[in-house]
Amino acid sequence: MDLLQRKLTKDEWDSIERPITSDELRIVKLISDGYNNVNIKKNTTSTLLQYLKVANSKEIDTYIYVKYLESNLKKALKYASDDIILDKTKLPKRSIKKKDIMRFNHADTHLDQVKDTLYEYIIIDMVKTTLKQKHKNNCDWVVGFYTLTKMIKYSVHACNRNLFSNVEGILDTLGESLELKSLVYNSVNLIEKNQNLLKYADEQLYDHQKKLFTTIKNVKTPQLVLYIAPTGTGKTISPIGLLQGKRVIFVCAARHVGLALAKSCISAERKVAFAFGCNDAQDIRLHYSAAKEYTKHRKTGGIFRVDNSVGDNVEIMISDVRSYIPAMLYMCAFNEKKDLVTYWDEPTITMDYQNHECHEMIKRNWTENVIPNFVLSSATLPNEQELAPTIRDFMARFENARVTTITSYDCKKTIPMINRNGLIEAPHFMYGSDYDKTKECAEYCKKNPTLLRYIDLGEISHFISAVCEEFPSAISKKRYNIERQFTDIDDVNMSSIKLYYLELLSNLKKNQWANISEYISSQREKRHESNIYISTKDAYTLTDGPTIYLAEDVSKISKFCLQSANIPVEILQEIQKAINFNNIINKKISVLEKNLEDKTAADEEAGKEKKLSSNTRGDPEVKELRRKIAELQNCVLPVRLPDAFIPNMAEHIKRFAANKDTTTVFKPTISEETVEKIMLVDDVDDSWKVLLMMGIGVFGSDVNDNYTVIMKQLAQEQKLYLIIASTDYIYGTNYQFCHGYIGKDLGLMSQEKAIQAMGRVGRNKLQYDYTLRFRDDNIIRKLFEYDDNKPEVMNMAKLFNS
Repeated sequence: MDLLQRKLTKDEWDSIERPITSDELRIVKLISDGYNNVNIKKNTTSTLLQYLKVANSKEIDTYIYVKYLESNLKKALKYASDDIILDKTKLPKRSIKKKDIMRFNHADTHLDQVKDTLYEYIIIDMVKTTLKQKHKNNCDWVVGFYTLTKMIKYSVHACNRNLFSNVEGILDTLGESLELKSLVYNSVNLIEKNQNLLKYADEQLYDHQKKLFTTIKNVKTPQLVLYIAPTGTGKTISPIGLLQGKRVIFVCAARHVGLALAKSCISAERKVAFAFGCNDAQDIRLHYSAAKEYTKHRKTGGIFRVDNSVGDNVEIMISDVRSYIPAMLYMCAFNEKKDLVTYWDEPTITMDYQNHECHEMIKRNWTENVIPNFVLSSATLPNEQELAPTIRDFMARFENARVTTITSYDCKKTIPMINRNGLIEAPHFMYGSDYDKTKECAEYCKKNPTLLRYIDLGEISHFISAVCEEFPSAISKKRYNIERQFTDIDDVNMSSIKLYYLELLSNLKKNQWANISEYISSQREKRHESNIYISTKDAYTLTDGPTIYLAEDVSKISKFCLQSANIPVEILQEIQKAINFNNIINKKISVLEKNLEDKTAADEEAGKEKKLSSNTRGDPEVKELRRKIAELQNCVLPVRLPDAFIPNMAEHIKRFAANKDTTTVFKPTISEETVEKIMLVDDVDDSWKVLLMMGIGVFGSDVNDNYTVIMKQLAQEQKLYLIIASTDYIYGTNYQFCHGYIGKDLGLMSQEKAIQAMGRVGRNKLQYDYTLRFRDDNIIRKLFEYDDNKPEVMNMAKLFNS
């Protein structure tokens, strides 16, 4: 993580101009629209009516049902019991218009090709599968039943009403024979691994976003908002929604967080300004879209030079910690203070250090702040009680100030913790037969619900089933019986099951706990026999996407990965010979590039981009330097590692996982062009260049900037198999990791920082298989216990206090 408080580089400016994906833009628009409609729901699933392209009406709905859907639904019912009867539906008396008949006839020719994508046919197919499973007494029928119950309530536009009415009747009949507790016991297949449930779900705001927008929209007096929600749930792009009613100053110590937000804002056509490495307001820079006064280019007619001192159009100012005061004064010059919101993202960054160069800046920012609407946002933000000194100070400085805490535990996925023995860890396992400690742990989780996503749903359902079926007398009071907790199918979801687990775990009879503990421990199975040899025999366990290995000593882990790969000496010698040759080339290129830089400094200062980028323009000496550089670059020797030593490639799998399930293994994609780029980077350990060929990148302090830029690009594009990184890399990293390792040398890491580290895994995609693998079980235990000596709490109380 780059915490240097400096100006943006040219590469960083270029990066924010790259558009986000259409899927990302759709979510950004949802968040923006959600400010004025927090209950907004959108669903892009296609329906039969949309495919047919006819106007919706009662007659059309009935006609479509009879013509296209009724016969399919009747075929599905051949597996149903006699008590399921469809509504009698007749063709509408009013005739269908000829133009609509023509549309139907035209659409019929291609309908079979698109049936699998149309919601009504998906529903009918699910009805058929569910009834067939129930007919065969297959208990998986409850998965289809639960899925249908949810899916017919989704906000899919223009669904066939006649079909849904009949499906509701079928579900009512099926529901009469259903025990709700069976849904809870089968919750992994029901919820977590249910592809259809997630694939067709509505897109909507998270609860914490709804609360934030409502709070800021209704603000009438100064407001301090403590905004606590799990990582990967959209906190960092929530400011885009606030722009519908306020102007925002976004502050974060980690520059890549602000740049990611800027990229989304620019793609969404919001007007952005930047305050990075600023000494005063004169250093602030506007994006072209935010410019009000500017000089046009005499040839192209486009913007040539922006007057950065005129900020009337700026909607959001993105600032590093150093530049907050200039950014604040700049925004106050063009807006009323009450119309501004300061949104401080991850204020706990550097708070785990006793001393840090950012601390003085943070103290000054808080002390000199004049913005009355202030949001502190973090997954690990201390609670109100812990932030009492900060709250008292804010209320003393802003008259009639209010404090709002927004806490969320949205968990649509589970990211299980794997201990060093390959077992899934959970509170009911951690303390063996000691019920007092087990209960204390459950109570702690209730107060810190963000931990719920790391308690495995499968282990939870097994525990609930074991207690309710094998040890029902151990439940201390009847109100904790499963039948009383789940009275309706809408009560069954991942959050409610996990919360019930905590209630059940903390309300058992102490004298029966030893028996329960022994029973559930005897049924425990290893998730993986081994998981530490990540470059060889355990690579196949890393599935679906990249892995991050967090450690204090990244060099040690890097060496271990390379040593365990056991690459033959002759291959390494050939690679080393090529690297040595390329290093000589690099040194020659570096000298020439330095000369070229000196020669073109004047053109760069004058902003002559075309002249700088052209190989045919410039004086003869410059042309000759460019020619020599290109000539040397062509001399770089290509280097390639055999596939047998690249994790999860076909030859590698033959060596290490021939008899294993490798259908979802994740493999690196490192092109020859990328390898050449790395070969041209100076001041990078040769072993790291070999690791790159294996699909392994390394992030640490004092790493060459050019190497880091290449690694970041590869990480963004998910081309690396593994990233080895120090803990300062964790905050706000939006790369999608499916697995994470927490190294044993991180035992002194604070509780908050550990949770931040875990938050790097399981972002965005919901259906993948995730794991967090701990090399020291004490770190897991630290997460679930009270800690009275949190450095983040002590430092925030001191620094966020005037």
